[in-house]
Amino acid sequence: MFHVRTSEQNLFYLKLCTIALVIFGTKLWVIHNFGSPVPFWDQWNGEAANLLLPWLKGTLTFSDLFAAHNEHRIVFTRLLSLSLFILNDRQWDPLLGMVINAFFSTVTAVMLVIVLNNFLGKTVQNSILFTVTLLWAIPYAAENTLSSFQSQFYFLLLFTLIALWGLLYDNFSLKWWIGVLFALAAVFTGASGFFILLVFLVIQLYLIVIDVGNRKSHLPTLFISLGIITLALILIVRVPAHDVLIAKSVSEFMLTFGQALAWPWIKNPWISLLLYLPFLSFVIKILWQSKKPSKGELFVLALGGWVILQVLAMAYARGAGGALPQSRYMDILALGVLVNLLSIHFLVQTGLTCFWHFIIIIGLLSLEFTMLWPTMQQKQTQSIEKLTNTREFLRTGELHLLQKKPLIYPQINILANLLANPQLREILPHRLTVAPLLQSHEKSEFIIDGFYPSMTKDQYKNEKTLGSFNRLGSSAVGHFESELMTLKHGFMEIQVAGYLGEKGLALILMVEGQSAPIIITPPNIAGENWVSCYVRTPKQPFKIVAIDNRPDSWFAFAMPRSLGTLSFLSIMLLEQAVVFLFIGFSVLFILFCQKVLCT
Repeated sequence: MFHVRTSEQNLFYLKLCTIALVIFGTKLWVIHNFGSPVPFWDQWNGEAANLLLPWLKGTLTFSDLFAAHNEHRIVFTRLLSLSLFILNDRQWDPLLGMVINAFFSTVTAVMLVIVLNNFLGKTVQNSILFTVTLLWAIPYAAENTLSSFQSQFYFLLLFTLIALWGLLYDNFSLKWWIGVLFALAAVFTGASGFFILLVFLVIQLYLIVIDVGNRKSHLPTLFISLGIITLALILIVRVPAHDVLIAKSVSEFMLTFGQALAWPWIKNPWISLLLYLPFLSFVIKILWQSKKPSKGELFVLALGGWVILQVLAMAYARGAGGALPQSRYMDILALGVLVNLLSIHFLVQTGLTCFWHFIIIIGLLSLEFTMLWPTMQQKQTQSIEKLTNTREFLRTGELHLLQKKPLIYPQINILANLLANPQLREILPHRLTVAPLLQSHEKSEFIIDGFYPSMTKDQYKNEKTLGSFNRLGSSAVGHFESELMTLKHGFMEIQVAGYLGEKGLALILMVEGQSAPIIITPPNIAGENWVSCYVRTPKQPFKIVAIDNRPDSWFAFAMPRSLGTLSFLSIMLLEQAVVFLFIGFSVLFILFCQKVLCT
């Protein structure tokens, strides 16, 4: 019996690791293909102006971390941003933040599966695994995935689920205190962070009514909930500028409310009546029987109530004109699908879940390909435009470049002043760095922009490169040796083109006091394209030496860009996104072939 149970546990954890690979790999793939290294919108004031620059100046206070950002107290988002900045050799990197967000999202999915497996047992294990993978892997909430500042949503989900799990256990036990701690922490993720305690307040009042013999046991959670809710209400901030976003009528409110509950069929609000029928039926059943729910039932009831409260707030605060729910809210809305699926399990425990999955999958495909995928493709184009425009402004200082669409911040003059700040320029993402042209004391056959004439400069438009393709074409030979230089971050990126990697062509670092050179080798022969080479930055001053001893070949290189250690690691992870997906789907395929997932 023990051996069977151990085998089942090992199999469950294998499945869990597999779906984690699929979820994490999918998010990395989205970031790698559609993410932009340029900070966007609230990042310029929320991170740069009000967090990173004050920290660099030594003026950041403890109370600044708790200050309101719009309606929200985003303490943990600020702490994460500041921590990543410090750990990343004092370099600001939105792509790094996106990778960390992807990790947090994956951890949340894994934790949710473990909790539900413990509460509900193996009978719905595969259904939960499939549903969570589906809801977390499909990139419908790209607005969160592609913005590091949206970590507030990931903290909200993670802290809420931990609070929900912990508060279901006995009063004053370790798990209960963990639940209380994370319930309090959720208040500092966003304005709606206390909603899980509103749900618990209702649940505790219900339990006090029906659990006659144990009424006193429900009071600690009731009073803790009241206390934290009171604190949260005191901390709420009204933003008059956002009044235009509030629903102006009952019809606008109801339209947005219905569209959100109908997720993923958001253009068909009436479908919300069908999609939430299982949860409403489950609530009615519990009330009708006046019984004390199990931990699993309480978890689903509380989670469903939390989703509905979030939708109510969304429909009011962002319901002007009956607006469709924005993609940043869809990570929350997706939990409604899981809630209703589990409600079906509690109600009937039949194969109805297959039909439910079919409805959701068709809705997701429709949502993805008619609305979200075109938006992501647009973001891909805009990413290049944002990078080019911002880099050109940093190079030239011409204000009209920041006025070009897509805007990266609506208040152009404020943005221009920020980008003119020397301290901010020092910490910008490495791809925004305007690298100066390397100088040499001697004449060199490596000339400015010495690459094949039909090539472009990739994203580094209008910046100088050096290459051995000159007036003699590829038959030119020679070398280049820079002056001594230093870079302040842990790694550097050097883009190369041509045929570096072939015999007779070399790009090396000569480090002061070090006899052996550091050889720079591209991951593949670039040809008439640009590829990035990454190398650890020497601690001592160094020279860059380029050698072309071949009369039948050439290569060119861009100026080195300094990047933080964590930025380098995040780039390596992003480049391995397909590997994560391949391993994850391969294991899933093997498990499916062995009929493991059908047991």
